[in-house]
Amino acid sequence: MPKLSVWFIRASMVYMGIGFLFGSLLLHHKGVPTHPWTFRLLNPHIEVMIFGWTMQFVMGITFWILPRFSGEGRYGNAALGWWSFGLLNIGILSTAFGAWFMLDVLSLLGRLCVLVAVGLFVIVMWPRVKPLGGAASAKSS
Repeated sequence: MPKLSVWFIRASMVYMGIGFLFGSLLLHHKGVPTHPWTFRLLNPHIEVMIFGWTMQFVMGITFWILPRFSGEGRYGNAALGWWSFGLLNIGILSTAFGAWFMLDVLSLLGRLCVLVAVGLFVIVMWPRVKPLGGAASAKSS
């Protein structure tokens, strides 16, 4: 498994743990209201679970499992992949903190970082997307 995939998946597991913690605090607060600030964890919980855990896990598996090139750069432009990893995590953290502290500008910057990260990841992965069998068959109707 390539190192970038390992880091995507490791980070997704960390976000999964954080998301489960936030979710359990939210559920506890519904049953036994203890701290009024607990409900403010809802948006960071959603951000961490969707983008931090699920999306990052999918990106790590995708980088590993799609067809590889032959030769030295088997996985394509890995440097752009690392940029995607960094920007995605900066974006997730920025959006989560922006939601927690109610700073819309920080949330917007975080969303832009996530958008750029996904765009970079698509650029890295696009050349590796191939039809089954290697060559497209042109069927005329």
